[in-house]
Amino acid sequence: MPGPSSTLTARYGLAPVYPCDTLGDLYLFEHSTPTAGTFVWGESYQIGAGWQGRVLAGPSGWMFSITTGGELRLLHYNGTNWDSIEGSEYKVLGQGWSYTAANTRYRISVDEDGVIYTLDTLGNLKAHYYNFATQQWAVQGALLDTGLTQYNAIVATSRGVVYARTAAGAMWRYYIDFWSGATAKWIKPAAQVTTGWQKLKNLSSPGGEVFYAVNSSNGNLVWYRYNPVTKVWTNNKIIGSGWNSEQDVVVQSNACSRFPASTACNSFGPQDGGAVITRLNQVKKN
Repeated sequence: MPGPSSTLTARYGLAPVYPCDTLGDLYLFEHSTPTAGTFVWGESYQIGAGWQGRVLAGPSGWMFSITTGGELRLLHYNGTNWDSIEGSEYKVLGQGWSYTAANTRYRISVDEDGVIYTLDTLGNLKAHYYNFATQQWAVQGALLDTGLTQYNAIVATSRGVVYARTAAGAMWRYYIDFWSGATAKWIKPAAQVTTGWQKLKNLSSPGGEVFYAVNSSNGNLVWYRYNPVTKVWTNNKIIGSGWNSEQDVVVQSNACSRFPASTACNSFGPQDGGAVITRLNQVKKN
């Protein structure tokens, strides 16, 4: 498979943004310009209730909900309503997912393929991959890195790309290189990519190394973009205001991409023939 392109595309022409308020009401807002980062929005409407805990958006309408009791649930929104999964509105994927407290809720994120990344308080970065097509866990607890105790938040921004933030607000970029050789490699950063992120919360990404976040000082929803080919950083465009009271703000994780659309995950599952599983198994330490 080719590596990331310098060209960023939005396969739907918009990015679904899911704010969830403190009452557990979930909404869908359509951001019209996810590749450019301008203050242009389409429709918005409520799509759910009872989402107390932690909300995570995956690819193509796949959503994860973590209850306050640590139950991980999988749901799928088809653009109109919630699909039935094995006769229910949601499927329970596991227990013990402790990512709803203030000190842990930003230690979990989902990438373009639906891989869930977690960073525990001991500094262990792990990957978990639930195959939407087979409805089975394909990878559980793959250990990618250890000793990352300097970070208090992570955000997955592309296929196998995870940014980690220090308490001082510096962002460091880790990624899986699955295009340079026959075997995938885990690449650690040599230097920070950017700084000044200590006041940002609700870090999320629509893919393609684009970032959405809420400025906790003023409630502005801000947009950033990094080009991994040219290594050019596009800084802090304000795309919304009044977002400070939301419990969660997450974005569909594959609305944007720098990879071929033919290999992307869709509503039925992954389309890359198990390549996600292969590369995770190649780079894991356990």
